[in-house]
Amino acid sequence: MLIRVPDYYEAFHCLAGACPHTCCEKWEVVIDPETARRYGTVPGPLGKRLRAAMGPDEDGDLCFRLDGGRCPFLDRENLCEIHRALGEAATSVTCREHPRFTEDYGPFRETSLCASCPAACDLLLGSDAPLTFLTRETAEPAEPGDPWLRGLLPLRERLLRELADRSRPLEKRLETFLLLATEAQVLLDADQAEELPALAAHWKQPETAVPPGPGLFPYTLEVLAGLEVLDGDWRDLLRSGADAQPADVPEALLERLATYFAFRHLLKAVNDGDLLGRAQFCVLMVLTARRLAAVCGLKEAIRRLCCELEHSEENLEALRQAFLQDAALSPAAFLRQLRG
Repeated sequence: MLIRVPDYYEAFHCLAGACPHTCCEKWEVVIDPETARRYGTVPGPLGKRLRAAMGPDEDGDLCFRLDGGRCPFLDRENLCEIHRALGEAATSVTCREHPRFTEDYGPFRETSLCASCPAACDLLLGSDAPLTFLTRETAEPAEPGDPWLRGLLPLRERLLRELADRSRPLEKRLETFLLLATEAQVLLDADQAEELPALAAHWKQPETAVPPGPGLFPYTLEVLAGLEVLDGDWRDLLRSGADAQPADVPEALLERLATYFAFRHLLKAVNDGDLLGRAQFCVLMVLTARRLAAVCGLKEAIRRLCCELEHSEENLEALRQAFLQDAALSPAAFLRQLRG
């Protein structure tokens, strides 16, 4: 099987027992059955604490119950007591895999590092070179993929090339990205995914008139504030961003951010056909990060956005529905924002 990862993936060595960041602080850690059985045999005081801390969450998953908003096994230095005492293999699958997101498409698998992790975000923003992706092969057998993959793969490659075209301002590239995704969505809606490779190869950007009206901000921040909130001060940050002008952020870093989101999200359209909604999400995250960077800095803006949105399927789905139903978040509103 082919495995695809971002070019900085191999440089990532964030382990819960040695990392001082607070990624794990506010999450209920889901404990897989094998790890739960292992905790049942751990002797001594640590074993008693492990077993006492486990309990079902509201969805019925076995978790460590938070203690004052923190995992009960984070020490004062934000290091994992389980990892330090019993080794990485003794932590749950959730902890071992964080901040990795893996998508299995059958003939290949893609793994990305969520920028909600400060160490991963540092790597993402640690270079101004175009973000690329590495492919390696494993002995694991591949499986057949969805037929839509044959069209979506070359289309995504074209979209990534448009983002990387540094001969043009970033806003122009993001506009091209959205317009191509819009035309591709027409084919998907008509069940003509087999036409996507030709569209990717031959598409030329048309002249597009946009009706007058407002752009995305500050309304978008109100929409984000209405979603499920993980961190209590998230809405305060969004309110501060409503009055802020976009920060002066190097385009190369915003390009890398856009590429990160496009790699992570676009191919998921294979599951439901919603390519345009995911393209809008990618652009929205870049524009929102630039706006919030004026309040808290770019890295913190990206970390908070990814934490609140990429870790919540409910929030992602709510945004995609808003793109479909709310005229203030339509493709036209995106284009007005980019041209404004």
